[in-house]
Amino acid sequence: MTTGLLEGRVAVVTGGARGLGRAIAERFTAEGAAVAVWDLGEADGVALADQVDVSDPAAVEEAATRVRERLGPVAILVNNTGVAEACPPWEVTDSSWQRIMRTNVDGAFWCARACLPDMRAAGHGKIVNVASIAALHGRPSTHPAYAASKAGLLGLTASLSHNLGVDGICVNAICPGFIRTEIHDSFTDAQMESFTADIPLRPHGRGGAGGLPGDVAGAALYLAGPDSDYVTGVFLNVNGGARTG
Repeated sequence: MTTGLLEGRVAVVTGGARGLGRAIAERFTAEGAAVAVWDLGEADGVALADQVDVSDPAAVEEAATRVRERLGPVAILVNNTGVAEACPPWEVTDSSWQRIMRTNVDGAFWCARACLPDMRAAGHGKIVNVASIAALHGRPSTHPAYAASKAGLLGLTASLSHNLGVDGICVNAICPGFIRTEIHDSFTDAQMESFTADIPLRPHGRGGAGGLPGDVAGAALYLAGPDSDYVTGVFLNVNGGARTG
């Protein structure tokens, strides 16, 4: 069921070609938004699909200009793009650290900075940063740069929410836990159990623990829509209780 919560709004979703970003882009489109996807992969079913490297600030500024020209001023930004690797600390290379940090943290700021003129001129806007449970709850297989970058994204959320409130702009973050996507279809039962053992919530009818992309898309819709107009600086856990508070 859709209610047109985002009717007439222009939304940018980074990393929207697959996974969580695709689910968010589809949900926003269904709710009436004109969605622009910025992703190095190819997206479909949206108002504007643009191949953008968010780690390149010049490319991000150019992409924002294209959105304004084709769709109008940006009202909503979802910073979903993220890269990750499984790597122990003693094997981390300079290049992998820099690539992850530049994409996950720097890229989110470049995108926010590029969209802010539209939001400030309008006197309202929504920025939703997709962080991770890794920012608060590290695992042995998590790349240190991934955990650090997602924690940095929470810091960025806090800073922007304080600075942009006077402009009517809400800035919040989602912290997903384990979310089942198509990449997990080939995992064995034992592998899935290792990922989900610490998740207490087992929703009826899902055949086990672990969230779905739609769970994150629903949280993003709330934070992007009018029901959260007095909500800012929040870190919203979507993890089935694996991390509380």
